[in-house]
Amino acid sequence: MKRNRNTIRVGLGERIFDVVNNLILLLIALSMLYPFVYVLAISLNDPNDSQLGGIWLYPRVLSLESYKIIFSDPSLLQALWISVSRTVLGTVLTVFGCSMFAYVFTRNEFVLYKPLKGFFFFAMFFGGGGLIPTYLLYLNLGLYDNFLVYIIPTIINLWYVTLFRTYFRSIPGELLEAARIDGAGEFAIYWRVLLPVSKPIIATITLFSAVAQWNSYRDTLYYTVDKNLRSLQYIVMEIIKKAEGSQMIDRAEMFEIFHGDASMADPVSLRMAITICTVVPIVMVYPFLQKHFMKGMMIGSMKG
Repeated sequence: MKRNRNTIRVGLGERIFDVVNNLILLLIALSMLYPFVYVLAISLNDPNDSQLGGIWLYPRVLSLESYKIIFSDPSLLQALWISVSRTVLGTVLTVFGCSMFAYVFTRNEFVLYKPLKGFFFFAMFFGGGGLIPTYLLYLNLGLYDNFLVYIIPTIINLWYVTLFRTYFRSIPGELLEAARIDGAGEFAIYWRVLLPVSKPIIATITLFSAVAQWNSYRDTLYYTVDKNLRSLQYIVMEIIKKAEGSQMIDRAEMFEIFHGDASMADPVSLRMAITICTVVPIVMVYPFLQKHFMKGMMIGSMKG
């Protein structure tokens, strides 16, 4: 009888713990979700009505006027095209560049293995340089004020190379030896053997690289002057910096940005609409990669 009572008490305690734990996690999730809901609600509200305030959870007057104003501006569409182009092209080249470089570091018999390994670790710990040397380097290479400044410097990322190399090391060597016995060359092994079984780490690096490319604005700030090369995040950064300054961004500044279409619109609604436009695309990518993301992170970081 006592055993049954103890069993009931343990079971009740576990249930209470589960309930409290779930409530805490739910509150944390809501606290992280609410800012996005708040921004979305204001962006979907009529810009003129938003001036009255009082919008906390859902739009009071549903309207797409803020998005119409944003997407009617040619310069913003150009910025969106730059962000999408650099994200897609940069991510693809980064994944292939880092994975091929990592494959070299799995071959100890490679004649340049030790020199490259030494250079690799030196660059990893002491590389990067400063802003001025990097500026001068890009200027001499012809990358300054060039779209390729978004792509070429990011093709090899030493942290991504390390993750790829660790994952490749976890693949059974017998699989690669079987391919060599069948007459496959090094590139054929990389393309037909390694990559098909490396989906988890590829998904992980793809997500890392895509987020980094999509959110980057400093390279636009430092290494470009052509307005046609401005990224969407750079424009958002400009608007946010003005809003955080001594004077809040007003209709006059929105008038300059959107060529007069925003003269009667609430600046806050336009800022929120631009924020949603920059957040939603990269958020939509994650569900397609989530299946492999955690597995790639665990294997890439623990096995070696």
